[in-house]
Amino acid sequence: MRVPDIKYLDILLKYDRKRSVDLTRKTEELSSGKKLLYPSDNPVDAARALRFKKLISTLNQYNRNIDLAKTQLETAESALDTIINVSQEARAKIVQIMNTGVINEDEAKTLKDYFENLKSYIIGQSNTKVADHYIFGGVKTQTKPFNDDGTYQGETQETTIAIANGVETNTTFNGKEYLGVNYSSNKILIVEVIDKIISLIDSGNLQQLNSITIDVDLTNDSTNNPTSIKLLDAFDKGLSKIMEYRSIIGTKIGTAENLKVQNENMRLHYSNLVSKIEDADYTAAIAEYEKAKTAYEALLATIQQTKDLSLLKYYK
Repeated sequence: MRVPDIKYLDILLKYDRKRSVDLTRKTEELSSGKKLLYPSDNPVDAARALRFKKLISTLNQYNRNIDLAKTQLETAESALDTIINVSQEARAKIVQIMNTGVINEDEAKTLKDYFENLKSYIIGQSNTKVADHYIFGGVKTQTKPFNDDGTYQGETQETTIAIANGVETNTTFNGKEYLGVNYSSNKILIVEVIDKIISLIDSGNLQQLNSITIDVDLTNDSTNNPTSIKLLDAFDKGLSKIMEYRSIIGTKIGTAENLKVQNENMRLHYSNLVSKIEDADYTAAIAEYEKAKTAYEALLATIQQTKDLSLLKYYK
């Protein structure tokens, strides 16, 4: 074989490999739908896409956390709402008793049963669980936060979860605050009032409803001494505390819902950016594929046409 023939063969083989690689590349782009197949294709764009994917993963985790937190928040809100409703009914009953003063034995038994059942119901709601976890015991989730007498045995520290960058919300709650525990007795204040009423019914001294008092401290502020107030006023203070925290939970739910929408919008934005970096333009990819295919076929045709014009036909 002459030197020019060998050189010509090398050139043909070189272009054969190049066209084959081009065709394979375009085939991979079409089959995968991606124009960025390997980080080495474009290191800068690959790094950008990786950064956006990490942000997307974080946003997805935030929204999963929001779904978890909303379950806890909505369950807590429902429990407090139930306590508020039955307590408002009980308040009307207390006012009625205060105006009546004297009751007979049968009425006393009926009233006692009513208040004892009410007490048990309120404490039961205060010990609400989600799955196997008590939600009003703070970080202490495996034991009842409230004893049968309404005293608190949970923790004041709460568990929280991240729902956006720099934003966390509750997954458990400090029962001392949310249920209006009287720091003077460590008991739910409205339950403490109910206990006093039951005691007065047993003693037959319901007329003292208008005069008996309770030492109340709902702030645990060492600079302030407990305030001695009448039963109905104490009941109102305890009920108002629970209503205050029901409102706080409602605000937390609204915040979580708004952040989920924002997180989803940001996730879609970053997903679009990743798509622009990685995804193939099918119209352009098909055109490039046809171009590469035509070029490869032309090269093969050239080899076929010229191989008989020189000693190339003897090359195996």
